[in-house]
Amino acid sequence: MSRSVWAKRIDSSSADWPDLLREIRRRLGERPTLLPHHFLEAVLPKIGGACITLYQDEGGKVASPCGDAFLLPRHASADGATFTLRYEHVAGSGGLDADAVSRAVGEILPPEQKTCFYLPEGDHTFTPTHIHVEGVDCGRPDAEEAAEIRRMQRSIWHSAPDGLYPSDLHSDDGGMGCSLVARVDGELAGFLLGFFRIPAGPPGAGLDIYRQDLQLESQLLAVAPGKRRRRIGQLLKRLQARQAVEMGIDLINWTTDPLLFANALLNFTRLGAVACEFQPSLYSFRNELNRVVASRLNLLWAIRSKRVQRALRGSGQLRPWDVEADPGLTVVNEGGGSPVLGAESARIAIEVPSDWVRLQRDDMPAAQRWRDVTNRLLEHYLGSQPGRYYITGTGIAGTRRYVVGERVDDRLLDRLFTPAE
Repeated sequence: MSRSVWAKRIDSSSADWPDLLREIRRRLGERPTLLPHHFLEAVLPKIGGACITLYQDEGGKVASPCGDAFLLPRHASADGATFTLRYEHVAGSGGLDADAVSRAVGEILPPEQKTCFYLPEGDHTFTPTHIHVEGVDCGRPDAEEAAEIRRMQRSIWHSAPDGLYPSDLHSDDGGMGCSLVARVDGELAGFLLGFFRIPAGPPGAGLDIYRQDLQLESQLLAVAPGKRRRRIGQLLKRLQARQAVEMGIDLINWTTDPLLFANALLNFTRLGAVACEFQPSLYSFRNELNRVVASRLNLLWAIRSKRVQRALRGSGQLRPWDVEADPGLTVVNEGGGSPVLGAESARIAIEVPSDWVRLQRDDMPAAQRWRDVTNRLLEHYLGSQPGRYYITGTGIAGTRRYVVGERVDDRLLDRLFTPAE
């Protein structure tokens, strides 16, 4: 009896992309090796990855899915790109070996794209590393710590099992762009994970001096409750930047909720990241930190720039704006009240809640008003074109908290992105 194997790429730009992913999850069943649905839906296309379904037919019978492959960027060079091929087999279908899967997938990929076969449920090696930074033991996790990362995700975000990242991602052969943990007194105090990213489209304004073909997409950063006064998140980001430079990577991207002021303080003021792109509804999930629609800023971290290098060294560190003392700044909202959409000043300040998590928990109607107003402001003002605004910092006026945008011109782009010597 003849048997053939063929592959079909799922179109991530189609309107039914989320439904197709749910069908794949139903087909594969619940298993701890599956990537979270929200990651596959929103992040996989963004990083240049792909989802491919494998089919197998015998003797003229109608072909049925026998497995699914998830391609995650692994490497890029002038010769092309390499992807980790995470293969998930459909229970009860005929077994396929690595060669058959790789060959079928390779037939539908461009010739410059290669794959590295990876079986998530296989045996994997974890090689922990230990780098002591300001009294904190940081580095790659061992197998036990990789499992603890998954448990920590559930504890902090109260995520369902299908919203957790697989532990095998942190293995030596998992192909992750970044896997770091922080240990305090022998216990896991925090973690940071990220993926390689192959961006589509031309570089943004001022960024053409940096490497474009391979970047990092930093996906999760968490610090255990009770360990959040030691700036562990900042230490992990500093180590991530150092490792990225060693890999020849210039740009790191991640997303953040614009209404979390503590995150803004870390991202803009302490790390020197910036943002000019906004997604009003990036994720469809809901959890303890996202009781209303999950809007996100897309952050850009040019780690070789003078701005970021000064922040990482702690020299010339940025400070929050004194909003009331800055004559060149326009406050464009007061809480969830009517927004000001006609500002043309050098700087704008968008007010955010002093405690967004508590506001969502205690007053959902007020939280929704804040979200609606700030979504409108961010969509109206942000952009990399002259006259638009980059979010570059934070601001304070008494008990009020803000994110601050600066109007785009050549001088601003030079200040944000000029490389360090």
